[in-house]
Amino acid sequence: MGAIVTYRYILISQRVKKVLPKKDQPYLILWRDNFDGDVSIKLYDGNKLIQNISSPTASDGVYEWTSCISVKEGYFVRIYSWKDRNIFGKLQL
Repeated sequence: MGAIVTYRYILISQRVKKVLPKKDQPYLILWRDNFDGDVSIKLYDGNKLIQNISSPTASDGVYEWTSCISVKEGYFVRIYSWKDRNIFGKLQL
């Protein structure tokens, strides 16, 4: 009998209609995962880190973020497992 392998993942919810976060306005980031532990949430433009949104925060599936910058189309949010950066999800903005 073979071993059962459980893959860890983070799935970030996509909005039906694309809505960019607005400066000084709350924006909900929603996700699901299958592990215990904290996550870090970061904003990127390509490979360039734009803002550390939260690090660490509880992996409870919701984070309310108020951006201090104007977010541009093409930026993306990446949520990482605090323990293993190979486990992540990505939300294209």
